[in-house]
Amino acid sequence: MVYQIRLPTFEGPLDLLLHLIRVNQVDIYDIPIARITDEYFQYLRMMEELDLEMAGDFLVMAATLVYIKSRMLLPPETGEEEGLEEDPRTPLVDMLVEYQRFKSASEALALQEDRQRQYFIRTGPLELPSTGVPLEINLADLLGAFQAVLARARERPVLEIMARPLTTGERMVAILDRLALEEPVNFEGLFSPGADRAFLVVTFLALLELIRQGAVRVWQTVPFGAILIARAAA
Repeated sequence: MVYQIRLPTFEGPLDLLLHLIRVNQVDIYDIPIARITDEYFQYLRMMEELDLEMAGDFLVMAATLVYIKSRMLLPPETGEEEGLEEDPRTPLVDMLVEYQRFKSASEALALQEDRQRQYFIRTGPLELPSTGVPLEINLADLLGAFQAVLARARERPVLEIMARPLTTGERMVAILDRLALEEPVNFEGLFSPGADRAFLVVTFLALLELIRQGAVRVWQTVPFGAILIARAAA
């Protein structure tokens, strides 16, 4: 039986591309298409390995990136003046800018809605909002952090030991037990030093399932900061 999980926090291929542009700190109007394409495929391979639900639009975007990359490797067509040929990245950039505009507007409206609720509380004293509101984290950021964990695991010598297969349910219980004694826990602290790849993958899937069930919450206090995990409020 294939274990699959869906997370609504991952909104689509444009969301992933914006994440890669943000992480690499590149200009959205001058995307290094070769690098971004390679990293996009790394994420797709990671999602496939973890059996995450991957909609067809992710594959369509993969084909689009490959097409743009191939166009940029070709010399200008005969007869076209240098500098007049349309940049093959332009349609993609236009989509990303438009998507980013709508996403920013949506987030601004959601923030305004949250603020508006504070003005209509009918019972109880009004609490001042915290100045250090944590940043919630999405699946793309989690996958990026997990890639770093796997990279460190590949650098360690491999010692193969035949053992009873570890289940996702067991790791879910272990994570909750850990959080009952200590929280918040740093994301990297969930992965035992020297653990093999199977343990890392099962632990990550267990964390995703706990997030899906609403049993834990994951956040950052600053952009690109440490990822923290704690039990969700009852």
